[in-house]
Amino acid sequence: MKNPRIGLLVPGLLAAASLAMAAGCASSMVPKETRTADSAITSSIQDSLQNSEKVKARQVEVQTREGVVHLTGVVDTEEARREAARISWRTNDVGGVVNDLTVGERTVGSWTDDVLISSQVKSKLIAASGIKAGDIDVSSSQSVVTLIGRVSSSTIKSEAERIARGTKGVKDVNNELTVGMKK
Repeated sequence: MKNPRIGLLVPGLLAAASLAMAAGCASSMVPKETRTADSAITSSIQDSLQNSEKVKARQVEVQTREGVVHLTGVVDTEEARREAARISWRTNDVGGVVNDLTVGERTVGSWTDDVLISSQVKSKLIAASGIKAGDIDVSSSQSVVTLIGRVSSSTIKSEAERIARGTKGVKDVNNELTVGMKK
């Protein structure tokens, strides 16, 4: 017997995730030229992953902030994990790679959990006073949240991590936030 609530849950989660992630796209702390360059790096890496025989591109989320590429997701093998990093490093203008890919099996349930966790963390950041949620990208893989971006103070960096850690279902937090204006 089909559960009608499941049919409504997935589209609802996707809509919430899209809204929450869109709020993280334009950082006030990073110049437009840098954001444009980051977008080009991300697109180039995604194209290269699509053409790779070792990596399933759909398993890898790529985010670039100030030339540093952040890889999250769950891949099938250690070889795929290493290859995704190699592809990223070979891309023009990449200044660093943070490889938070994990090796394992990702179920629809765990993916749904990660989408929900990311959305909840982003929503809490949006609601928090003093935090510009647009400066922070949030992703989750196997219930581990990664925070990426540039914020104006170490207090905001700590508060964002506290909010993420306090979100139901979060097992750990990788706080990759940078403090201060980009020079």
